[in-house]
Amino acid sequence: MANKIYINEETQLVWAASGGDFTLDLGTSGGDAGGVRVGARGDLGAAARSEWYEWRMLIDGFDTAPVVGENVDIYIATSDGTVEDGEVGTADADGATTDLPNLTFLRSATVQTTTAGNNLQVSGIVRIVARYVSPVIHNNTADKLLSTADAHQFLLTPVPPEVQ
Repeated sequence: MANKIYINEETQLVWAASGGDFTLDLGTSGGDAGGVRVGARGDLGAAARSEWYEWRMLIDGFDTAPVVGENVDIYIATSDGTVEDGEVGTADADGATTDLPNLTFLRSATVQTTTAGNNLQVSGIVRIVARYVSPVIHNNTADKLLSTADAHQFLLTPVPPEVQ
């Protein structure tokens, strides 16, 4: 009988304004129309770990009615602990669009409705071999992301293969 390789999800890491493992506050000026926000640098660990991660981005709505077809772009910056892609820094802070070409682009969340309170959620798989990672969110829309009682989150779940 042939061996099977299963996906064995491990503990999820959460970037959020509060209550997460790391800080990513999109309710600040980084969530403004055209704004860029860099999440705090997360440590994936020095021990053996997965190289594959499922990522998920939850945009918890807008302050005003968004425009259908516009995008919120999701990137990551990786680091060896000394320098990071795009030199985006290590703390939760506003970033610059000039940093984006030097980051790993994950995907865009495309606005589907003009209802400000509707969530946007996108996900995917990414290979990360660096020890440190920061999500970088570019609000590439004409409207500010929800700034009060916001629950925007970036989730990263290791999905190592397991031979059975």
